[in-house]
Amino acid sequence: MKKIKHFAQSCVVGLLAAAPVAAQGAGDVQGYWAGGYTDGQGGEIQFELTVIDGVGELKYNASNWGALGFAICEYLFPLENGQPGKVTRNSGAGTGDCLAEPAFTLDRPAPDTLTLAFANPEVALDSVELGGILRPFDPAAAHAPVAGLDILGVAPGMTFDAIDAALTEKGYARQETRDGTLEYDGFTIAQRAWARGADADGQPDDWVFATFTAAKDWMPDETPVATDVGRDWQIPEAEGIAGATMVDTLAKKYGPRSNTINEDRMYDRTGQVMADSFSCPDGIHQPVLSNYMLESESGSEEVAVTCGPILKAYVGTDSSTGRATWLKLRITDPDPLWNDFWLTWSHGEGARLKTVYDAVTGATGAAPEL
Repeated sequence: MKKIKHFAQSCVVGLLAAAPVAAQGAGDVQGYWAGGYTDGQGGEIQFELTVIDGVGELKYNASNWGALGFAICEYLFPLENGQPGKVTRNSGAGTGDCLAEPAFTLDRPAPDTLTLAFANPEVALDSVELGGILRPFDPAAAHAPVAGLDILGVAPGMTFDAIDAALTEKGYARQETRDGTLEYDGFTIAQRAWARGADADGQPDDWVFATFTAAKDWMPDETPVATDVGRDWQIPEAEGIAGATMVDTLAKKYGPRSNTINEDRMYDRTGQVMADSFSCPDGIHQPVLSNYMLESESGSEEVAVTCGPILKAYVGTDSSTGRATWLKLRITDPDPLWNDFWLTWSHGEGARLKTVYDAVTGATGAAPEL
């Protein structure tokens, strides 16, 4: 049998591999896992497994796969001591001749790998290896800290109060009229602004923004921390800073740039600057969504969890004098984003799983008299 190299991600809605650590143990299997196989004779089978808060859902899609033939099947089960309890088919989902009750065990040989061992000979596989498309963030696998990676003393991971105190000390003032709030079902994401200085029109010319983890209705005591911090500075002519000086200053503070095209720095999970790099290495875990705001732009982007922090930097210059006219800096950290994504996505998905599980396992009434 040949393992399909890509992992199914089609059922993960609108999103939003860390460095290797020790194997996780069978009990720690929460996540959305997927993978598939071909038999070289036109047969194919895809598996998806979701486990959240003690409830699991197994799906398989077989196409000309031996004794399983053509079938799309779905099952629910409780997780008991890290292993599936009674597996119950959801007869309202899927098509074809499904296994009445699959029997399988779980093992997690690596952080991004889950192995299923089926006792059903119809599966025709000794074991099934699935990749961790979505997994809880493991604090033990956090990236190494990067010394000096901050903007005026503020960095991702800091609370609003800590950022406000640091910026106030440097002469920045809160700009509530430029704050933003992103609203979702059951949670909000705050974007906060500070500024100092004044341009020819009397408007601030030096801005700092921070975007925070979600404030969740179901976790009212959690304190949000920054996921992205940025500075947007229209540099006054009176500063007299040469563009080359600004570029050298970035190198001294943040290390060498990651490529020759821009001033960005990408750090790996060990905290070192990645050389000759334009993007993070591929990984099994799906990228997570990051929101950001600056004075000149705002938006969202996908951030890979295979890297450490990312510094995006731009130095604008006067073409006739070489004077630095604009500085844009943004630091994004994947770890608080990853953790926050799991907490928000798993909350809704876990509620769905529990509802379906209760409905499927609760359908035990006797047949009515007709």
